[in-house]
Amino acid sequence: MSKCPGIYNDIGKKARDLLYKDYYSQPPPIHHYSDRNLAWSLDLAGQINGILPGLRTAFRFIIPYQNEVVELQYSHDYAGITAGISSAENSLLNFSGVTGNSFLSIGTDLSFNPATRQLDKYNAGLSFNIPILNASLTLNDMGDKLRASCYSSISPLTKTAIALELNHQFSRSETTLTYGAQHAIFPVTLVKARASSDGKLGALIQQQLFPSFFLTIAGDVDTQTSVNGVTRSSKLGMSLAFRS
Repeated sequence: MSKCPGIYNDIGKKARDLLYKDYYSQPPPIHHYSDRNLAWSLDLAGQINGILPGLRTAFRFIIPYQNEVVELQYSHDYAGITAGISSAENSLLNFSGVTGNSFLSIGTDLSFNPATRQLDKYNAGLSFNIPILNASLTLNDMGDKLRASCYSSISPLTKTAIALELNHQFSRSETTLTYGAQHAIFPVTLVKARASSDGKLGALIQQQLFPSFFLTIAGDVDTQTSVNGVTRSSKLGMSLAFRS
């Protein structure tokens, strides 16, 4: 088992992927078809390994959002460092670092805006990992949001797993609990579902059509109650993804 703690983005990643990846509310990997109109995006990501021992480069391009991210990642037995640049409306310099091992790690993630000469983002987090549980605690949005999450694999053979995430925003005194589960009903068919304490529900079914080629049908329902009564909004979408 590797001693490397990974990079900062690995903190809480398993829980985030189970609860949010491939759902309708997330940017689609390639094309997204909604029930009212046609919306599309192209999301290209990859990495080149072996530039130097422990060093690799990663990139991601999202079109038409004009969001490009290019970064260098360095991994050591007890440290992981990432430095890069991203451009949406303004170019940002990003840096993150993690120290520890595969059992316990702690790190920080920040972005600097050269135009304003100020920090645009500052996050910090820690991760605790054992074979049956991955837990994390992060402080985001310049200290305004606290997020705690945990992920547990029930059966790796059927990809059965559960995840829980607790978010608290200090400025609004709001707390949201989100929980979800996934299960492969067939080796090439994965189903996922999630629910939040704010009344939002989501589900998806993902089918592997060919090696590295996936079709996903996902839907979201908002059951929140408005001032004028119960407001129910639902969304259904489909995405196609190629993953190596």
